[in-house]
Amino acid sequence: MKRNSLLLSIILMSCDKSDDATGRKESVEYIAHENSALEISENDFGTFVEVVDGDKLVFEYTFSRASGPELADSGLDKYLYFELAANTGDFQLTTNDFDVSNTYLRHSCFCPVTDFRRATSGEITAQKLGNLKWNISFDVAADFNINEGEEEFSETIEFEDSGIFQLK
Repeated sequence: MKRNSLLLSIILMSCDKSDDATGRKESVEYIAHENSALEISENDFGTFVEVVDGDKLVFEYTFSRASGPELADSGLDKYLYFELAANTGDFQLTTNDFDVSNTYLRHSCFCPVTDFRRATSGEITAQKLGNLKWNISFDVAADFNINEGEEEFSETIEFEDSGIFQLK
């Protein structure tokens, strides 16, 4: 029994990435949702994206890094969502396609902007590997302005990564 517990512990620990310099744990998910759609909503806190039932194929990227023990509020979460037709094969999305594909980014940390922002530049490319499985690379950015009283701030959120997106 102890041997099985040890093996299970090793397997579970291998699911997390760890940065050797800081010891902070990271996790990444590359998910494809079939029969789904993106629902975009706005409220007093900003723009938010949710995966709901629909007739499209939704791609979801989630990156999470836990807070370092020496710093409060040092964690980081990144989200990328976009949707395409249900029968999508290989594809390439560029800046001009981001409105139609509802491509949104979110950078959640101890920072002033934590809601979703529409991607404004970049590229997403994919090769279909099989049934509901794609090798996707992306380098995308969202530029935006924030008005705080009389001051205006400009910021850019940028994500770059690649992975195998498939049903969870």
